[in-house]
Amino acid sequence: MIQELLKDKKKMGILIILAIVLFTFGILYLKSGFKELKKNDTESIFVDDTENTDISTVTSSNNVKSNKEVTIAVKDKSIVVEIKGEVKKPDVYTLNENAIVKELIEVAGGLTENADLSNINRAKKLQNHELVYIANKNDITREGIKTNSELNRSNSQGISNNIVNINTATIEQLKTLDGIGDSKAKSIIEYREQNGGFKLKEDIKNVTGIGEKMFEKIKEQIET
Repeated sequence: MIQELLKDKKKMGILIILAIVLFTFGILYLKSGFKELKKNDTESIFVDDTENTDISTVTSSNNVKSNKEVTIAVKDKSIVVEIKGEVKKPDVYTLNENAIVKELIEVAGGLTENADLSNINRAKKLQNHELVYIANKNDITREGIKTNSELNRSNSQGISNNIVNINTATIEQLKTLDGIGDSKAKSIIEYREQNGGFKLKEDIKNVTGIGEKMFEKIKEQIET
């Protein structure tokens, strides 16, 4: 009888020990799982913040790049032109590339009382580095002939070092070119007024009556 009781006590002791061990392992397992879960959540938050930071950085960089491109574009669309003669503020001005002579005159303070616009096309589109000269009406004699001073100014505008500028030359200056008479000179002026001038001297071949052979004769005598 006593031996059976002892056996039962041993069995109960073993069961109690096993229960304690299992309970201990269960608690440790639960703690370990909770720590792992918390770690994963922290890493997830960290990754999200990094990604947001990268996106912000990229966006900021793109904005800076965009601003630079806009600045460059604006600069490329500007032209520098000079106006002399009968305007209130003759000087060198920076204008939009699509500006016309009328706008340049307005920027220069307007015309003086003695301004002569008979040979000025105020609707003409300006070219980069162009010179616009507004003549004085008193420089023309009663017979309609310009004085020497006016002729000298016209020559300096259209001819430099015996090279004719096809964007600014007068009809008389264009007629100094080989094979260019009244008709072709007028056609050259009409073309540059309708198309905003010549960008390249080769563009003169687009003028009616001037082909490849004519261009070969005058190409060393002209510039834009």
